[in-house]
Amino acid sequence: MAPPQFLPIPAPLHALACETVSRRIGRLPLVKDGVEVTEELVGITLECLNAEITRTLPVKTTTGGSGTRPGLEDCLSGRRGGDQSAVAPVIAGILRDAGLAGQADVLDAATHTQSRGLRLLPAWTWHIGSGEFAGTEGQYSPADDAWLARCPVCKTGILGRVTGKRLFGIPPTDYYLDCSHCGAKFIPDKDRFRLVSIARIADPRWRQYLNSCKTPDEWSALIREETPARPAAGRIATSRYRMAPKKPEAPPLAPAVHRPEKTVPQVDGIPVTFSTLKDGSLVVPGIARTLYFRSVKVRFLRTTRHDLFCHAERTLGQALEHPAYAGVKPLFATEYARYLPLRIGPVAEELRKKNDSRYRLLLNRYGDRDFGSFAMEEPLQAQKKGILIVFLQGRLCHIAACHTTFEDLVDRTFGNITSNTCYCDGDETACRINNLVTSFRDQPVFWIHEMDDDTAIDAAAADLKSRYLKIPPDSGDPAGS
Repeated sequence: MAPPQFLPIPAPLHALACETVSRRIGRLPLVKDGVEVTEELVGITLECLNAEITRTLPVKTTTGGSGTRPGLEDCLSGRRGGDQSAVAPVIAGILRDAGLAGQADVLDAATHTQSRGLRLLPAWTWHIGSGEFAGTEGQYSPADDAWLARCPVCKTGILGRVTGKRLFGIPPTDYYLDCSHCGAKFIPDKDRFRLVSIARIADPRWRQYLNSCKTPDEWSALIREETPARPAAGRIATSRYRMAPKKPEAPPLAPAVHRPEKTVPQVDGIPVTFSTLKDGSLVVPGIARTLYFRSVKVRFLRTTRHDLFCHAERTLGQALEHPAYAGVKPLFATEYARYLPLRIGPVAEELRKKNDSRYRLLLNRYGDRDFGSFAMEEPLQAQKKGILIVFLQGRLCHIAACHTTFEDLVDRTFGNITSNTCYCDGDETACRINNLVTSFRDQPVFWIHEMDDDTAIDAAAADLKSRYLKIPPDSGDPAGS
């Protein structure tokens, strides 16, 4: 059998494949099952599969009646050197999960036995003529390929040629260019390209280029002019495919900032311990009396919201008129004047993506945390009133007097965080408590003591606060600041 001819993968296709793996599996390079998966490994594996006539290889080398059939592990060993038996199943699983390849059954014609294989999907195959376009006079030519490797809008994805489709509201064209990352679409106009659509604008300044018609060289020049300096660690995902950051199961109890040495609540130098009874009630001793609290079960109504502050609708200029921003208004009015008429949510998101820490000046201390939507599970508890505390991991984090119903306090105040709540003129306490409940959703966080007399509620709450709120707030907050 003639050895396979490994045709080098076109650079745009390789970039798109690596971007797809990064978006769907994890940012390359990544480590899975002890194997380091790099962009080079992805490209070599695709070349091995593409070199086969059937675009299919068994993952493991098979030996049967028709002789030895080399598998992906042997192919990778020949290309990279060394033993690749542990690498082949890992990269095969990643390509399947990313949608670049599919599982296939490889049949031995002599023994009629099957083995597990990997098949490169048709959309990811190429041939010797791939990447060449039949340019016509006055229109797009292959010499203009360079700018397709980097989208001028998001500066992350690559532009792919789409044929056989048309855009709604746009006159028919032979093809259009679509960004693999942000969804920006360009249509050809003689020797120029017009930006006709932006799915989600990461940088609000790009509104001025919508419907602009420029040559490939002019679009490339804009990339060089508009691209901010990025850290050496790699680029930041900015698109509709933005990857949610990996979060620990629960926030650390000891944030990496300075904290007081005492971590156990103390009163007059004596550590305070909270005990529980057999029925699960929590005993909280006050100065004048001891109160008994019952835990509250909550149900989550939707998934965790990441970057909720990004959805605020008011403009930056409108927000800065609030007294809460008096200290930072001059800074934003001078250095960020071009953002004043734009929505504050996308502006804060863009500053964060550019590693500009000043976006935090717009938010309260807990405004960029993860939030959930939840409600009390037991209707009878929800209709009562009294004292509510936030007690978590042996620490008393919050004390609140409730004169209406617990449903009003838990469901409507703490359990329903909006984008505007995340900002300096929002509710910092509600953000903090919502984040605690969301982060520790498998543990009881809310505890209630039912009372009917409003005067008694105020007296009991004041009694607990006078004893426990002498403790610095950060020392009793498992989530940190």
